[in-house]
Amino acid sequence: MLKRVALLAALGAMAAACADNPAAVGGSSSTAPAPLTPAAAGVATVMNIAGSTQWSAEERLMPQDPILALVTTTNGSVDNPQGFWMTCNPANGTITARLGKQPSARVGQTATYRIRMGAEAKSFEGKFQPNPKSPDTEFVFPLASVDLRTMAQLDMVSVLTDQGEPQWAFVRDPAAQVQARYVASLKDMAAQSRDYLEFCNPK
Repeated sequence: MLKRVALLAALGAMAAACADNPAAVGGSSSTAPAPLTPAAAGVATVMNIAGSTQWSAEERLMPQDPILALVTTTNGSVDNPQGFWMTCNPANGTITARLGKQPSARVGQTATYRIRMGAEAKSFEGKFQPNPKSPDTEFVFPLASVDLRTMAQLDMVSVLTDQGEPQWAFVRDPAAQVQARYVASLKDMAAQSRDYLEFCNPK
């Protein structure tokens, strides 16, 4: 009888311990799910120009500022950017980045987008503005030169909207398998961004 009472007490203690720590049942603690990558987000690609775009920089004089832009590989011009371009104020080196293909209904609103650069994701606050050169809406935000240098050295950079959608992906290898709404190239970005940052330095 005493053995039965002791056994019941031991079983009761084990049940209470399991209720306090359910993870102990499986032998390992649960962890938070890993953040989504562009390849796992399930967003359909509606435009892939990774094989037909590259980066180009141009030192322009007043009244225009130096520019670094994603352009077409065939007769591409910085005056006709393909979705992402940057200008800078050569008087102080301040860079303004412009990311295209944004919803026109958001013009005038502010938002915080995240740019994934390798293992790091940085937040950038910006504003939706019309493109003065085309019927497109852009997300306009300040970009530090150190972030541009980092982006230029990577094999992939992705941009997530304030809704968490992988909107843009930029890849060095056009055959890379990624999922984002828009996919473009990092070709020549390293060399062209070096030239661009020289143009941007205060004179």
